[in-house]
Amino acid sequence: MWSPNATECIVRSVPSLGRTITVTGVPAKSSLAIMLFVNDDVETDQNIGFYFNPRFDEKKIVLNNRVNGFKIDVGTTEIKCSWNGLNLKECTFQHRVDPQTYIGLLVEGLNFVQVDIQDNTDFQGLQQSPLQLKSKIMLGKNVRLVAIPLEEGPAVNFWINDSDKIIAFQFNPRFDQKVIVRNSMKGGEWQKEDRSMVVPFTWELNQQYEFNIYVAEEFYSCVWDGVEVCKFDHRFPVGESIGFNVVGMCIKSIQVQ
Repeated sequence: MWSPNATECIVRSVPSLGRTITVTGVPAKSSLAIMLFVNDDVETDQNIGFYFNPRFDEKKIVLNNRVNGFKIDVGTTEIKCSWNGLNLKECTFQHRVDPQTYIGLLVEGLNFVQVDIQDNTDFQGLQQSPLQLKSKIMLGKNVRLVAIPLEEGPAVNFWINDSDKIIAFQFNPRFDQKVIVRNSMKGGEWQKEDRSMVVPFTWELNQQYEFNIYVAEEFYSCVWDGVEVCKFDHRFPVGESIGFNVVGMCIKSIQVQ
């Protein structure tokens, strides 16, 4: 029944309030969990605003939270949960901390196929949504990002081993120059740039676009609003590229599948 390999998924810096989070995958063990953290406190694991824990061996779903290391009993209403499209009416959870502090989430015990974070808020007062996502496996994954660039040089960085000094690939559209720059970083030093300027649409900040980056065996393929705009050959073993972050954009939806 269980998938042999769990692929831990960590999403950093993304507020949960007003968003729908959908996780699709195969359970890797008898108990899996989705946790919404308080103030991005992923490292200590001591401040969890909401804990969704299906226990297959016990045939029950446990809802809980943890603040400063202490667990509190199950609550009611506010956070709504569904499973395979079924609305779990009894599986609701009342906020026990300020929902504005829900930032960051962790999925464990699941060989995930897709993570989708959908922003249901309106377009008023656009703010940057810095995001980090960590997975043990990126080869063969497609990252679909619906976002609104707010800076002249937003970027998607695929990094290695949690290091900001080793970047396997950076996708960096520069709106002021109307050029897409691709590069990698080794030991904190940027390597040789690849540049392309052929983009068959208008470069506009504060406009919503869809970006897809596919991690193939030999290269990254970058698609912008349905048009493949560039590729980038791997400069590091692809198995070492285990996460990415997004900067300079307001993220409306992110999918990894």
